[in-house]
Amino acid sequence: MAELDTDAVEALYRQERGYWRPWNAQLLARRPAFLQAYAHYAGYPARNGALSERMVELVYVALDASASHLFASGLKLHMQKALACGASDDDLLDVLTLVCLQGAGATAAALDEVAQVYGLPPKAEPTEGQQPDLWARLQAIDPAYFGHLQALASTAESGQGLSAGERCLITIALHACFTASQPEALRAALQQAKGLGVAREAVLQVIQMGAHLAVHGTALGITVLAELDTA
Repeated sequence: MAELDTDAVEALYRQERGYWRPWNAQLLARRPAFLQAYAHYAGYPARNGALSERMVELVYVALDASASHLFASGLKLHMQKALACGASDDDLLDVLTLVCLQGAGATAAALDEVAQVYGLPPKAEPTEGQQPDLWARLQAIDPAYFGHLQALASTAESGQGLSAGERCLITIALHACFTASQPEALRAALQQAKGLGVAREAVLQVIQMGAHLAVHGTALGITVLAELDTA
């Protein structure tokens, strides 16, 4: 196999991802073919689809800020890029408040399981062509808790930041990502997106973008390996 031109690989990565970090250099030195393939893999959904550059960066902000990920260096990078692409402080605050609501879907599903075991209000059966209403079941199980959740959700929207469709896309990204996959909450968000007229291509794009967060484990590992080699 011909040896890769590492300068070309670095140039490709910068073009596809829009940044270059120390862990990229470590991978370039040790596994240039992997870094080249990753650049295409991660770059494809970010650069091909219905989303604007601003919205792409806001999705990354949500995923890196998520309590299931908390990737601070990536969060700072993508916040900076979002602002450079025209995002406002209100956009970023809307994203961060949606991150706070991420746990509600898992909580609703878990309480529904409690209801099945303890004989509390039964799971609602779906009407023809529809999924069960996760939030209606949560309201039936604990109306007071549901009321506080509704109040929190209502204050999470500034009215000056994200549109309803954009908020729904951020929610889909959070529920679909492997770091905190919540299938039933995802279905509810997908139904909302369809009702709002959000394009299928945009939905596919935000879901695909979540997959390559897994490289942060690679980034951590290659950084530690480099430290051990120099110790």
